[in-house]
Amino acid sequence: MLSNVNANEASSVVKGMEELRRIEKQYPDAWLPTYYRTLYALQYAVCFPKDAYSSLFLDAVKADVEALQSKSGVDHSEALTLKGFYYTALIVQNPAVNGKLYYVDAISSYKAAMGINPENPRPRMLLYIFFENMSKETGKPSMNGPKDLETIKELFAKERKNGLQPSWGRELIGFSKQK
Repeated sequence: MLSNVNANEASSVVKGMEELRRIEKQYPDAWLPTYYRTLYALQYAVCFPKDAYSSLFLDAVKADVEALQSKSGVDHSEALTLKGFYYTALIVQNPAVNGKLYYVDAISSYKAAMGINPENPRPRMLLYIFFENMSKETGKPSMNGPKDLETIKELFAKERKNGLQPSWGRELIGFSKQK
């Protein structure tokens, strides 16, 4: 089901979110259906911030972002990564207003995720991109260190996830200005 979702098409994201909602009802103790439903919504909102679906998706998953933080069996590093991504999506909707409101929340969520699992490359990658974009918006130097991208690449290279465990993010390396 996950491989059938085209994250660049709102109708496909809606269909995937509906299917994941049905799975959540069948397996209320499982955290991955909520995780992936939230991830798809956030990815769309970040990629297409001016599309009307983006704000609908953000509203649809707002409570889920918080609920994931306390769900039984959840990978807390992944849940906090999504929380940071949620704040990033809010910022992308209106950077001039929301940047000031949510940048600390985004950064602290990513850093908390890294603190829980320093081997998780996803919060590092999203924080790296966040700092690059923040630098472009503010005209100030990036807060990324010279070796940060290399560390991210190394973490992705040694990551060996099985099944449906979160393993996305490797494709984002190409979005950074340094490769």
